[in-house]
Amino acid sequence: MKKLLFTTLLALIVTGCEKESNADFGGVTLGTFTGDLNINSQSSLDAAITDGTYINAIGGNLVISTGGSTGLTVGDVAYITSQINSVGGDVTINTPDGSLDLSELSSVGGNYSIQGSDANDDKLLTVDGDITLNYEGDYSMPNLTSAGKIFITPIGTSTASKKIFNSLLYFPEVVFCGALAIQSIADPTSPTTLDPTPAKIIPRALDLTSFNGNPIKSIDFGPGLIIEDLIAPAATEIILKNREPLTKLNITAPLAAKVDIATTAVNGPINVLISIDISSTFSAPALATVQGDVAITCGSLELPVANAISGNCSIIASAFTAPNIIQVDGNLTITSDDVSMPNLETVSGNVNVTGTSSNTVVDFANLSNVGGETEIEADDVNLNTGQPHNSGGNG
Repeated sequence: MKKLLFTTLLALIVTGCEKESNADFGGVTLGTFTGDLNINSQSSLDAAITDGTYINAIGGNLVISTGGSTGLTVGDVAYITSQINSVGGDVTINTPDGSLDLSELSSVGGNYSIQGSDANDDKLLTVDGDITLNYEGDYSMPNLTSAGKIFITPIGTSTASKKIFNSLLYFPEVVFCGALAIQSIADPTSPTTLDPTPAKIIPRALDLTSFNGNPIKSIDFGPGLIIEDLIAPAATEIILKNREPLTKLNITAPLAAKVDIATTAVNGPINVLISIDISSTFSAPALATVQGDVAITCGSLELPVANAISGNCSIIASAFTAPNIIQVDGNLTITSDDVSMPNLETVSGNVNVTGTSSNTVVDFANLSNVGGETEIEADDVNLNTGQPHNSGGNG
């Protein structure tokens, strides 16, 4: 192991970057420097190693560039970066040759930009500024709790590799984030050049259609990432952990086999389209009320605590379970072979259920007040409307 002596000013390409303090951790001296650390050549790396191999805190900015004309690799600079715990300013990383070791980094006081390759930054908790991610592969920060805004870039097949990556969009612990938006590329032949025009931020909306070469297969957002409009053409799994009420909910993800949402209320319409395979599920375990029309197409739909829908309700699903819905203030239209709404009492409009198999089961055990027509095509119907109805089964 290289012996380090913190006795001189750090001789880098920086100004005023001096040792502020040091401490001993198991025989390794860790230092704090107040200035900027910029490594983009062998000479700047040599200067950093001379006096700062074990820097654990930087008061200014951190800028690292490897690959290409720099003559450096991510392995060369790991001596420096693997010990850094905090950066007071901006972090700007460009490492097309591989993943940079930032495995101890937990906080960034400014902006955080990772370009070229993913970084090993799973311990990162807080970024006071904005995060920009621009590389092939997963956009994953498993322990991040807060950031100003997060910008992701759909580089995909615009890169030299021309590979197709099936990627994660994974920020499961975020409790605060101003926005999640897509930053475009200025020139598809130069994927490292971001469009200087600021990304258009549409509040609470995310359209992943442009990720055609880097398709996002899995999405997991913490409670601080609030999404009301989501288009995810390649996603097979979507988890949205925000519990706050939404003004609306629109999800278009035709390949999704699992969608879980944590919101407690939607004060507007719901429109959801996911895979109709019998094994696919849409689950909203905490959703209690909907103040608008509902249109959901999926394999299996579970609304275990929902009690009222203030609008029309249209469901296409192999199975639909809503044991606590009492009232629908509009038409109720269901296409399914298994409908369980045993506590439904009132439908202001028409009730229309179309069975999708010869063994369709419909449970409307307490339905007693229907404002319009009732038509049910099912083999087994548990119904108490107190009025005539048209059923293909037993009513």
